[in-house]
Amino acid sequence: MNDRRPAIGIDARKLKDFGIGSYIRNLLEAVAKRPESQRYRFRVYARLADAEWMPSLPENFEIVGEDTPGYSVAELTRFAIRLFRDRLDLFHATHYVLPPLRSRAVVTIHDIIHLLYPQFLPNRVALVYARVMIRRALARADRIITVSYNSKRDLVDYFGISPSRVDVIYNGVSSRFRPDVPMEERGRVARKYGLRTPYLLFLGGEKPHKNVQNVVRAFAEARRARPDLPHLLALAGPMPKNSARIDALISALDVGKAIARPGLIDEDDLPGLFAGADVLLYPTLYEGFGLPVVEAMACGTPVLTSSTSALQEIAGGYAYLVDPLDVDAIARGIVALSTDPKVRNDFVELGKKRALDFSWDKAAERTLEVYGEALARGGR
Repeated sequence: MNDRRPAIGIDARKLKDFGIGSYIRNLLEAVAKRPESQRYRFRVYARLADAEWMPSLPENFEIVGEDTPGYSVAELTRFAIRLFRDRLDLFHATHYVLPPLRSRAVVTIHDIIHLLYPQFLPNRVALVYARVMIRRALARADRIITVSYNSKRDLVDYFGISPSRVDVIYNGVSSRFRPDVPMEERGRVARKYGLRTPYLLFLGGEKPHKNVQNVVRAFAEARRARPDLPHLLALAGPMPKNSARIDALISALDVGKAIARPGLIDEDDLPGLFAGADVLLYPTLYEGFGLPVVEAMACGTPVLTSSTSALQEIAGGYAYLVDPLDVDAIARGIVALSTDPKVRNDFVELGKKRALDFSWDKAAERTLEVYGEALARGGR
């Protein structure tokens, strides 16, 4: 007998991406565990080379090999034709490019940093592409998901769309991130990435909005203010190990012996990395959500982050907030969280409390509701 359950396609081609990949992996796993997901058949479009990143999924999920590159003509043509032939009832685009299709559509737009900070893009063509694709997705989608109220305001203000069209569904925190990560695991991760303890963790990379240069400057200033500060600064994330710009700054500030650059971190090592850090430094210029902030909080690690964008919304009152452009303020935060037991302990407890507000199960429950609401609108 043919399976008459509605067919939902989910774009998982960015499964290995640093931010969106985490969203896709965790959401898929949580959706699959919800009993109401049995109402649907799922086709998950992913690169077969990324199979090891895919969570274990039940029988009503079919993994479909799809290698069309993101942000490409093929994504708007060849992939679109495939989606049409697959006769989907609904397609969930997990980033802002929504291929042409006839089914119902849900799109997740995590942020519009490309449009608010065009100086971070490589050229004007990239800016025009992002603007056109996001505007097109907003016009075409039956429902729009974003991950914070700050991102919702940005979308509404920039594009003039109705707020009622945008559903805010917070990201969650995996149960792998917890305060009781064993000391053996923390030690294993530290050894794997060449980190000595105690260490301060920066996780983000070298993209301009991640603000790594101000983190390095603030670390140097904190060391000048407190020459006895024993901490290593670990610059983790998608950052080239041989970056001339960062190398020159580290050399000029004479902090090379106190900085480690472990690069990309394996997903399985993140809990041990967060739990082993004395502080997470995350004073980025803009975030749609800031998942590392709540993951570190869940591990009992105090967080220094920005009083801007969604970070204020997610972490305000639960983390040490700073102006990300104020190097002195970042340095003062480093010293306070590293050397003042009361300040540190207060933010440890506040962070653990705040992390409980974020659940992938709740995100999956609400996402499935959005699918149902989009499907209920009927055919095109």
